Order: sequence, then C-alpha cells, then structure tokens
Amino acid sequence: MDASLTLPAPAAGAALLGVALSFFLLGKSRRSAGGQPSASSQGRLRRKLREAGLGKAGAAGKEGAPLLFELGELDVRRRWQIVVGGPTDHAGEVVIKPMPGFDLDKTIFGSLQGFLPRTVQKSKIGLDLYWSDGAVARVGGAFELLPPPPGYKKALVSFMQDDCDFSIEHADGSFMDHLKFCHDYTVVHYPDQSPVPMLLHSIMGVGTNFFPMGKELIPKLKTLMTPAEFVQVEAFPSVLRLTLGTGLLDELEANLAGLGKLKEVRFSRVIDNAPLTMGAEEFWVMMNYQVVHMLDFLPTASWLTQLDDSFMDSFVQLHRILTASNLLRATVNFDLKSGESSPDGIPVSLGSIFRSIVPNAVKLKLAQKALHKFSAKIGHSLEYELVFQKDANVV
Repeated sequence: MDASLTLPAPAAGAALLGVALSFFLLGKSRRSAGGQPSASSQGRLRRKLREAGLGKAGAAGKEGAPLLFELGELDVRRRWQIVVGGPTDHAGEVVIKPMPGFDLDKTIFGSLQGFLPRTVQKSKIGLDLYWSDGAVARVGGAFELLPPPPGYKKALVSFMQDDCDFSIEHADGSFMDHLKFCHDYTVVHYPDQSPVPMLLHSIMGVGTNFFPMGKELIPKLKTLMTPAEFVQVEAFPSVLRLTLGTGLLDELEANLAGLGKLKEVRFSRVIDNAPLTMGAEEFWVMMNYQVVHMLDFLPTASWLTQLDDSFMDSFVQLHRILTASNLLRATVNFDLKSGESSPDGIPVSLGSIFRSIVPNAVKLKLAQKALHKFSAKIGHSLEYELVFQKDANVV
C-alpha cells in the first residue's frame, strides 16, 4: 500500500439498503415510526438542489429537457466498479477504521434496540475508508475517460424533490449516492435497458419499511415513465426481499435446465401488498437489475472473510445462476477466487468479534428472519410462485 493516504471516503459497502437487511437489523427507520429527517439533513438536500439549479422555484432548462441531477456522489469504490464493470476486492489499497465519534442514534438506525444488534450494526456502518494515493489516482484517471451519464428529465426530478423524501441521513452519505451509482452503472453496463428503474428502485419501499413515496402517488409516478419502466419500479422492492429473504434463488438454481421455460412469476407489492405478475422476460430484466444493485453492498475488501454477509451470499448465488443459464445480460465481471482472505486493513471491534463467533449459516438465517419481520409488520406477504410452461421439467 502507498505510504500516504487520502482523507477518509464514505464506506460504500455500508449503504442504506445493504445494512437495512443485514441479519441483526431488528429496528426501523424514523419515517416508518412517524418521524421526519432532521433539519440538517433537509437543509443539505435543499442546498444541493439549489446548487444544481433545481430549487423549489423550478429546475433549470426547458420542460422535458434532460438535466444532470447531481445530488449523489460516487466514491472510489463505486467509480472503479463502473470503470471495470464489476466488483474488486480492494485489500491492500484501503484501510478501514472505525469512525471517530460515530453515533448510531443520529442515523436511521437510532431506534435499533438491544446491545448486541446495536454493537454489530455500528461495526458495519460506523466506518471510514482510507484509500492509498495510488488507488485514488488510478481510479480517478480511468473514470474521467468515461462519457458523462445522461441527465434526468425535469418532471422526474421535480417529483423526487417535491413529492418524495430522499433526504435520508446515513453514516456513509446520502441515499442519492446509492441511487446515482445504480443509475450510472446501468447506463454503461446494461445499455439495453433503461436506467430509470435503477434511479427509482427504492421509491416504493426499502428494507426497513421506509417509503420515500406515499402509495397515493402511485398514479402520478406511473405517468412519469414508460409502462416497462414502471413494471420494474413497482416490483423491485418485492423481488429484492424475495431474493434476500426466501428460497427464491435456491429454487431458481435447482431448476437451471428449465429456466428457459419459465412463464411468469407471481408475488405481492411491498407498498400495499397488491398482487403482481411479471412475465418471464420482465423477470429476467429484473434479476439483472438486482445483480447490479447488489454490487453496491459488497464488502470493500477481504471478501473471503465476509461470506456471512447476506448481500455477498445472495450476489454470489444470483451471479452464478444468471451466468450458468446464459441470462446475465448486464456486464458484471466477477470471480470469487480473486477475493482476499487476509484481514489486513479490516478493523477489529466488539461487533466484528460477535460476527466471527456465530456460524455463517445461522447469521444468514437470522438475516432472513429479520426481513420476514419487516414484511409482517406492514402486512406484506413474501409468498411467491414460479409458473413454468406445462412441458417444463422442473423440481
């Protein structure tokens, strides 16, 4: 590693959705409990909106013209993923340390109860990343060679700003950092599909039952995108929960030979438990969006020491399924064997010690249990059905 290090960058692997569904998360977001984001969080969002020319008085540009919605920032890890089209184990070029003065109560996980859950959660998100100068220079230079992503339409930006709540406080930065990464990666590495669903994939609910948009706004949201985009947006939170919290991936993998004869998938929408049905082609588009989305929650370094992470486990399996069935259409280059097992650069804390004691299978099962609790709390069913053509030979 280079002797000199840059100032700390936010820990991308601890972004909102990843930790929201982690195995010890038994709390809920402030909004789901009836609270509101802090004034400081709202102020930061308004300031960034003004700087981008998107204040309440109206966005810059003509109606319908694309605008660059610069409310999110891409850190070193996210930029490099876009450059190379997949994740990298950065062991040896990053040092991860506990964040000084980190206060869990000032994040959306402040309502988390119990010493053990709070200790483990703090060990996962209360982190600073210190990158080597060499890594920063390499990533920055390569990223600058990429063309800028397209802007967003004014009507869509206005809806997100005026009708929704994306001003979420979190230890590793804003919600928009995550959304920007998902959108921009899709632009470069899944060009056959619209990036709009990846910008709005969380608008109908995230893992902690936080809902940036009220369900009464669904008709308005539907007018702001194509029918194909809306199908993906309304289904995304549901399929994410099914992917992480049920036997969906196991069932898909058990039927690899018959996946070409999948007819449709039936499940329930998170925001209101309404029944949804996706055709096979829509579903495979969705699963490619899902594998791209999971990139943002993989450990930054030392993958092989963190296979107990629910997102890492699901990502490895989903990537394997899509690759084996020739259904991986997004570019997501990944080789688990390239991962490192060295703990160098990984902080040792009480939370990490707890994690090392509990068997991986138990931790993953606890993650599923926590997700089921969140769905049960809002009356959302995690039941699903894979419907195959009659002549399909499936388990």
